[in-house]
Amino acid sequence: MTLDCTIDGKVLSLSVNSSKPLLQILSEDVDNTTLTSNCHGNGCGNCLVLVNGYAVLSCMVPAFRLKDAVIQTFESFSKTRQYRDIERAYQATGNRPCPNCYASRTLLIESILQSLTGAHHPDNEKPLPHGGVIGEKDLDEKAIVKELSLNTCQCMDTGELLQIVELALSYRSRKNVVRRA
Repeated sequence: MTLDCTIDGKVLSLSVNSSKPLLQILSEDVDNTTLTSNCHGNGCGNCLVLVNGYAVLSCMVPAFRLKDAVIQTFESFSKTRQYRDIERAYQATGNRPCPNCYASRTLLIESILQSLTGAHHPDNEKPLPHGGVIGEKDLDEKAIVKELSLNTCQCMDTGELLQIVELALSYRSRKNVVRRA
């Protein structure tokens, strides 16, 4: 099948098997060498990327689900202003993920921040792709914890991750208030 999508800002048309997983497409067809999957498709979470702003396990997403998708890997995300909000939160809390899960946890937090700030949906309820719903000014901790569980690394506890999400959200919210004024 021919797959038209955008990967890290580049519009691509790839000829791939329709069941080929995104992780394999990124490593074989796009030459991304930084994504890792130590679990061989069992969901460790280290191969996480953003697809249309939502965090997904690239080892589990087949090519046929990617038609016209916008895919962002950590490499391109780490060059954005949004990345700086999360990095500032890591520094302010003194907590940061281990090198094995740093990229995927950062993208997970970005997906959550996009849901919380309405970047995914213009209405007041923002569904997280894995089941939870977050209201405009509501930090639904259960929904956030469920989303954060996409990465199974045990290097950080839930409380530390929630603190980072809340702090990064406050940085992001301040920027949005300043821009609107």
